[in-house]
Amino acid sequence: MKSEWNKLDNAAKIFPAAQSKKDTQVFRFSCELYKTVNKDLLQKATEDTLEEFDIFKSILRRGLFWYYLEESDIKPIVREEYKIPCSLIYQRNNHKLLFEVTYYRNRINLEVFHVLTDGTGAMNFLKTLVSNYLTLAENVEDSGVDYDASSTQKSDDSFSKYYSGKISSKQENNPVAYKIVGRKYPDDKLKVINGMVDVKKVLEESHKYNATLTAFLSAVLIKSIIDEMPVRSKGKKPITILIPVNLRNFFPSVSARNFFCLTYIQYDIKKHGEDFETMVDVINTQLKSKLKAEKLLGTIDTYSAVEHNVITRIVPLVVKDFFLRIAYRMSGRAVTATFSNIGIVKMPENMNKFIKCFDVYISTDKLQLCSCSFDGKLTLGFTSQFISSDIEMRFFRELTSRGIDVELTSNIHDDERND
Repeated sequence: MKSEWNKLDNAAKIFPAAQSKKDTQVFRFSCELYKTVNKDLLQKATEDTLEEFDIFKSILRRGLFWYYLEESDIKPIVREEYKIPCSLIYQRNNHKLLFEVTYYRNRINLEVFHVLTDGTGAMNFLKTLVSNYLTLAENVEDSGVDYDASSTQKSDDSFSKYYSGKISSKQENNPVAYKIVGRKYPDDKLKVINGMVDVKKVLEESHKYNATLTAFLSAVLIKSIIDEMPVRSKGKKPITILIPVNLRNFFPSVSARNFFCLTYIQYDIKKHGEDFETMVDVINTQLKSKLKAEKLLGTIDTYSAVEHNVITRIVPLVVKDFFLRIAYRMSGRAVTATFSNIGIVKMPENMNKFIKCFDVYISTDKLQLCSCSFDGKLTLGFTSQFISSDIEMRFFRELTSRGIDVELTSNIHDDERND
């Protein structure tokens, strides 16, 4: 019988061309339980979860003009964690599923190639997986996670749904941003530093500045970068934080595929100075201005226009890959660091007592911060390949100086971090 296939959504088209050993385009979503994970039950839970997410059964294929997702009957194999976070998943001549489930002690890990889904889709898969696992392991009633969608809806391409066909207004031209430099680990090792804080305290601090949590933490990140920046570099280029935006918050969608866009938040030291309150105000104002439905619709049209362009359609894939790779590298020049806020993770109330926390990490060749909250705890996960952790430590010290206690963990030793 002929396999079903799906074209890539518009956000996904760049990831096969952009991925490399230095930036794998893979993210890891994890759930830490209070008890040790049972491998056999996790295997059963993974198979059950896959039946609820048909799009996750896909492998990536190359066509003459486009990549596409092809349905596969490959069975996912749960393994004990065996490699560094966010390692390569997709390899051109090795057709396999675009996600992996691993475990280590009391932690369940889901790693996903970004071509398959975005942060919201991955978190919904992990929540369903954890719910299925706890139903088996703890014999608790499965009251269902807060994700009500049919299999067809989960596989929808929401970019196509909301594409208007209009020619969008001219997109903003983002200037070259300040670039963090320093020695990196050999073999493209990804360093992970995770901080856990009380989400209420962070929200209270944010509200002192009449700002959102995203704006406040973005300001803390920018301040940390400025504090560690060489004096000679200050004011020459803006510090630009790239923030992924979940379009489901603006346009109804329950798709498990990519449905996000990117917004650039810029801070010019020469223009605004180094006062923290000013940083928060500038960032908060930019976010309010950019996160409006009409502007985001224009972004959707821009993303989708490339696919609908007649000339682009007939260009061979090998040529598309070449130019997409260049475009991705050029766009990276406009970014200092990235901050992705996944938001609140909700699980069935009868399962909360078995779960300590959720956390998120994303591959990067720069500096990446990810956050999500569960049951009053906010996890702040930094990833980078830089040996120095000065910016990350400065970030967490800034929080503690404001009365926010931080519980730190990392995948590296102190001697490696400060080498």
